[in-house]
Amino acid sequence: MSRNQRAGLREAIIRTSLDIGSELGEEGLTMRGIAARLSVSATALYQHFESKAAILREIRFYGANLLQREVLGTAEGLSDPLERLEAACHNYITFARTHPWLYSVLTENEQIDYATMNPDDLTQLLKPLTTLRTWLREGVERGRVVEGVDPDMTSIRMWAALHGVCSMLNSGRIDENHPAFPVADQQSFLQGFVASVMRTITVRPGSEPAT
Repeated sequence: MSRNQRAGLREAIIRTSLDIGSELGEEGLTMRGIAARLSVSATALYQHFESKAAILREIRFYGANLLQREVLGTAEGLSDPLERLEAACHNYITFARTHPWLYSVLTENEQIDYATMNPDDLTQLLKPLTTLRTWLREGVERGRVVEGVDPDMTSIRMWAALHGVCSMLNSGRIDENHPAFPVADQQSFLQGFVASVMRTITVRPGSEPAT
């Protein structure tokens, strides 16, 4: 098998694993099932990934890159850092709802062992959060984000808030028929949710801008 063929099979394994995981969940994702879907031997699979855990690890990196593109990459062309942040909030929710299983692998599966990662892998996995912090810092410097905001802590709070609402959405707990969280119009609810997140960091009219 040529180098290009090996690379192609590796990519196919990741994409097939995503398909199976999205259909059957993590319990339904097995090495034998992946090999059967690809019509290859289990031996060929193990030449690329030693275990299902290794595939899930690679899926996390794939997901982090996809999140960077779909959540932050589509907003980075906006000149105003506040507009970028608001767009990223909406994009984050859309990402979680569009890729529910991938999102769960990224955020809700077993904790990632950051201590064993090499610096390049760690940088890649944390790039979405790093980008959010950079935009917050720019907003403070340009007087668009309220003075005194700590970009490091605020980025974590924003991420936690977005993750919380996405987890509730994907588990069906924000729904018009839910006894505790009856929401008839999810779109309006989410618009208001993002607006409330943005109000916590936005300089109000008449306020002294940060210098």
